[in-house]
Amino acid sequence: MTMCLNYLFQPTLNHFNCHYSRHFSLPPNPNPKSFSSNFSHTATTINLRFYGPDSPKPTSIQTKPPSSGHPLPYSSLIQNCIDSNSFELGKSIHVQMIYNGYNPDAYLMTKILMLYARSGCLDDLCYARELFEEMPERNLTAWNTMILAYARADNYVEVLRLYSRMQFSGNFSDKFTFPSVIKACTAMEDIDGIRQVQSSVVKAGLATNLIVGGALVDGYARFGRMDDAVTALDEIEGTSVVTWNAVIAGYIKVLNWEEAWEIFDRVLKIGVYRDNFTFASALRVCGGLRSRDIGKQVHSKLIACGFKGDTFVGNSLIDMYAKCGDEESCWKVFNKMGERNQVTWNTIISAEAQFGHFHDALVLFLRMQESGCKSNRFNLGSILMASAGLADIGKGRELHGHLIRNLLDSDIILGSALVDLYSKCGMVEEGHQVFKTLLERNEVSYNALLAGYVQEGKAEEALELYHDMQSEDDIHPDHFTFSTLLTLCADQGNDYQGRQIHARLIKKNITKNIIVETELVHMYAECGRLNYAKEIFNQMAERNAYAWNSMIEGYEQNGRTEEAVQLFKQMQINGIKPDCFSLACMISSCVSLSDWHKGKELHNFIVRNSMEEEGILRVLLVDMYAKCGSMEYAWNIYDQTIKKDVILNNVMISAFVNSGRMNDAKNVFDQMEQRNLASWNAILACYAKEGLKRGSFNHFLEMLENEIEFDVLTMVTLVNLCSSLPALEHGEQLHSLIIKKGLVKCSVVLETALVDMYSKCGVIKKARKVFDNMNEKNIVSWNAMINGYSKHGCSKEALILFKEMEKEGMSPNEVTFLSILSACSHTGLVEEGWRIFSSMQEEYNTEPKAEHYTCIVDLLGRAGRLEDAKEFVEKMPMVPDVSTWGALLGACRVHKDMDMGRLAAERLFELDPQNPGPYVIMSNIYAVAGRWKEVEDMRQMMKMKGVTKEPGVSWIEINSEIQIFHAGSKTHPRTEEIYNNLRQLTSQSKGLGYIPDTGFILQNVKDVKEKEEEYLLQHSERLALSLGLISLPEKSTIRVFKNLRICGDCHNATKFISEITGRRIIVRDTKRFHHFEGGKCSCGDYW
Repeated sequence: MTMCLNYLFQPTLNHFNCHYSRHFSLPPNPNPKSFSSNFSHTATTINLRFYGPDSPKPTSIQTKPPSSGHPLPYSSLIQNCIDSNSFELGKSIHVQMIYNGYNPDAYLMTKILMLYARSGCLDDLCYARELFEEMPERNLTAWNTMILAYARADNYVEVLRLYSRMQFSGNFSDKFTFPSVIKACTAMEDIDGIRQVQSSVVKAGLATNLIVGGALVDGYARFGRMDDAVTALDEIEGTSVVTWNAVIAGYIKVLNWEEAWEIFDRVLKIGVYRDNFTFASALRVCGGLRSRDIGKQVHSKLIACGFKGDTFVGNSLIDMYAKCGDEESCWKVFNKMGERNQVTWNTIISAEAQFGHFHDALVLFLRMQESGCKSNRFNLGSILMASAGLADIGKGRELHGHLIRNLLDSDIILGSALVDLYSKCGMVEEGHQVFKTLLERNEVSYNALLAGYVQEGKAEEALELYHDMQSEDDIHPDHFTFSTLLTLCADQGNDYQGRQIHARLIKKNITKNIIVETELVHMYAECGRLNYAKEIFNQMAERNAYAWNSMIEGYEQNGRTEEAVQLFKQMQINGIKPDCFSLACMISSCVSLSDWHKGKELHNFIVRNSMEEEGILRVLLVDMYAKCGSMEYAWNIYDQTIKKDVILNNVMISAFVNSGRMNDAKNVFDQMEQRNLASWNAILACYAKEGLKRGSFNHFLEMLENEIEFDVLTMVTLVNLCSSLPALEHGEQLHSLIIKKGLVKCSVVLETALVDMYSKCGVIKKARKVFDNMNEKNIVSWNAMINGYSKHGCSKEALILFKEMEKEGMSPNEVTFLSILSACSHTGLVEEGWRIFSSMQEEYNTEPKAEHYTCIVDLLGRAGRLEDAKEFVEKMPMVPDVSTWGALLGACRVHKDMDMGRLAAERLFELDPQNPGPYVIMSNIYAVAGRWKEVEDMRQMMKMKGVTKEPGVSWIEINSEIQIFHAGSKTHPRTEEIYNNLRQLTSQSKGLGYIPDTGFILQNVKDVKEKEEEYLLQHSERLALSLGLISLPEKSTIRVFKNLRICGDCHNATKFISEITGRRIIVRDTKRFHHFEGGKCSCGDYW
């Protein structure tokens, strides 16, 4: 039978108006459409023709024979539309049914439901839901249809609601229900929901079903519940590569690379078909294991399986070889790829960035753009990383501008990379500004900025950022955060803060992370808490090279060199091969032990393992041999090096400087093709060490002529040279230059050197002015100023400064106590000195050393309490050394105690028989007592033992030239003027009450009085003073320096000369400064 139907589709039906018109619209007056069909009890052909500008093409549908219960084949028509994805056609048929008033039964209604639910259109899904809710009966297929439709639309809340209603309605779930419900639970992060569904699966007997079981495996794997995933996998009957891939992916997600490899190995053994995702996952596992060998095995297998040309797999191969450090294989795969996509370029660019080939990464980025691929957030992240690695702030700013123009600067990944870039370029504040603009922040962005602050040593800012991070709801400090903070504590030597972070780690239960454990070891080792470091180190389940190196370095830096050596051996026994860091530490240990033989063993190890080019090992070997006194070996390594870089040259120069080989150091310097500031500073240190003022300043002028920008170290070297000479005029010129160059406030070391220079040049007020203007003072600064006051006899000022130091929160150290005790000794403050000495251990927990005991001996001896001093020496907790007996002997000279002096001298002759000091002092004691025979005996003893007396030398600076005098010198061009001036001053002094003290004549010249007085005029300090008086401008201060103690008669005479001339005279001897003015000395005749 043939039937032709012609009708107009008028959207006038109530049902259509109420429901269908909401979801898709038809023309208000559509053209007639022809519907014709040939119904029979065999197959039926339906021809549909449409008219109108937007109508579909004519369509013919073959239907199945109608059953007796279905007079018209609507169910077949709808099913065919579903199968052929002709959803618009199916909806047209549904409209016709509505128009004809056809009332579908439950079976047909389910088909119509499927039509709308599966179309993929959200509006159709809404209409399907209305149809579903209006169904008087809902069978299992209807429930499954809606559940599956919502699952495909990612509306997981509705999936779970429908599933709950379905269970309540009494419908039992089947193999089509469970996968969608499991997917919904996974998406909603409802692990308990999956467990409940699994119970229903087991009750339904579907745990062995490949689809249902596979869904359970995938759900558990996505949660990282791998034991549950594997259990579900083992219950499945049959095999599916998708399921196995899910398990591998699950293990990868939890970074359990070993188990992931075991699963892949099972796939190979049981013969499961492997797809490209399987091989890509396996390659990722190889990268995670950093195993190039098994990676190559997988590479061979995928070629055998026909995946050689697969782009997805090729990208994974590049990534795997990159993670395994095989750059050559990365490039081989890349170059052989027939087709490259965006991911390919992203991967190879990322690989080059990981290899540290930052320039190559930038070149690849340009090649990628030329190939037609666009920049995206992934490759831009790698390029930002490359720019950070190159510290190329120019390229970084260019990329920053690109991100701003493309509205990507607030992207969390790229924004974090920008923060990292600015931080690594030393512009952490700009990084902070980028950080503030991020719409969303995560652990990575916080860690990048935190690392920047730590890198610049900004502890307060770093800790403040850490506290901000803790206050965020969805951001939690991770092991990178804590490892960075521990690095800060290590750099700052702040073990208190480090212990607080350690406590936080214990509370968060993340102490078992190898990165965190290693940083804890490093922090405690750097802070000298070796017991804590060792305890953590011993508890580590796995120890990497960094952990071993940290412990070795900790022992070496804290003077426990032998333990460092033993740990180095233990490291090798445990299978950890020494790297350049551990070897560097061991070479340093050899320097500490002065053991070049052990150093030679390390040298041989380095040569055998071809490690001479690694790091700075060759440089360290040269330095080690030189410091251990084996300059021949040091020179051989240097000389045999073909390409000598500037660092090696600088070390060789320093080696020659330290061994006193000035000419050799100069030769190396002159032959250098390239020099840096360190090279110039090394030669400058050479001149300064030799005390060559002219050579030092000429070298400095040469630096300026060569446009070498000097630094703080240059200035410190020159200022220290001025301190040692001393050379006040040059020191003042340097100070002016320092101020001009803006260096005065940027280095506490340099400012401390200036304090020391002015103190040693006799200008204590200027020293205090520099000290007061310092923005930052360390313990060395305070000690320099206190010691300056001590040497100038300003004990009151020294004690006041000592108390100020404590108020500032600065704890005194051993040097501080040495200076303050010396100050008390120079001014006779016995009780105060004794109190401070007693407080060292009681109040400051500082164990007095031999030199502190020596100060007390000197304190008591100078005060004339020689018996107390002798008793104190005998009760010392350590064996008295040369300096202690020397202090007692010096006191005996002051107080002319020959017997006790003889006792002290005998001890000194035993301890240090080649030191001329005790012989000279004892000879002086005998000479003052008129015991000329004993004086001659002393001289004969010195001659017999080959001991040479250091000659007395005094010097004065005149017009930037050092004028040197020995006793009785008559070589100076103005000798006659010098002596005549002294004779005239002596005559004037006698008129004021000066009486020459012939007790300081240490030769038997007492036959003629005039001869005795003439002999006193020949003392070196008096000759230097006379030259100053006749050469320097009136009213200028005269500064004389002497290498021995000023003689008593010269001290007395200088007081009279200062009164006669009205001049201020400063004399510095080996012990202290004497300020003469108006006939008085600052020492109060107590020295």
